[in-house]
Amino acid sequence: MEPTAALHRTTPDADRRRWCGALAAGLGATATLGLPGCTLLRGPGPGPVVGPGEVPPMAGALGPDGLPLGWQPHVMRRDRRPTVYTPQRRDGRVVMHALADRSTSGLRCDVDIDPQATPWLSWSWRVDRFPDGTAIADDERDDSPARVVLAFDGDLSRLSLRDRLFHDQVELFTGQALPYATLMYSWDSASPLEAVLQYPRSSRIRYLVVEQGLAATGRWVHYRRQVADDFRRVFGEPPGRIRHVGILADSDDLQARVESWFGDLTFAAG
Repeated sequence: MEPTAALHRTTPDADRRRWCGALAAGLGATATLGLPGCTLLRGPGPGPVVGPGEVPPMAGALGPDGLPLGWQPHVMRRDRRPTVYTPQRRDGRVVMHALADRSTSGLRCDVDIDPQATPWLSWSWRVDRFPDGTAIADDERDDSPARVVLAFDGDLSRLSLRDRLFHDQVELFTGQALPYATLMYSWDSASPLEAVLQYPRSSRIRYLVVEQGLAATGRWVHYRRQVADDFRRVFGEPPGRIRHVGILADSDDLQARVESWFGDLTFAAG
């Protein structure tokens, strides 16, 4: 068989993975991925402990790791110190305390949520220590004291070549796959409210700024967002099902100390 004939028989997926492997080998795993904070992966987990449309409560029974059942640590950078998450009673309820000391990692839970049927997401958070100089738009200052992360299903064949290469890189080095799209509700000190920002390495990871600056520090802030509408505005298409929900506090870029609290996340029809 002629070498050229063999070459023409390779599939687009095989070619894409070959490019991905070559690129990753040249740059190294950590530098290649550079994943933002808590980008949730699709992969095997302990499974949901609640029904469809629900998120495990912070006040639930604790597992052997000291976290509420259904929640698990989510570490994307093994070379970075992880943020410490601990259930605590504060202001009359059990919430999740996050202490990020020059660290980055999140918590995640597996869910099965139809954002068309239950589009309204409610949550609250409180930030008492806020790092100076955070800027989601700057890859070297991409810290945030509080984020809520949603991972959506979708048709991966619709991704651009660049995004598919990035997805392949992540799967190559972690053994798990990125979701079709990731939306992060974020607190930032530089971007204006309602700003939509894109992660530099993938158009399928985007931030929506829901809190800005220092004015709201030291008190609970409550949110109610129409997720389906937000997704359409951010990605320009209807959302798929939500498969993972996460929370995040990170301070590794600025080498700062951040202290946050997160209340329950709930979805509702109206």
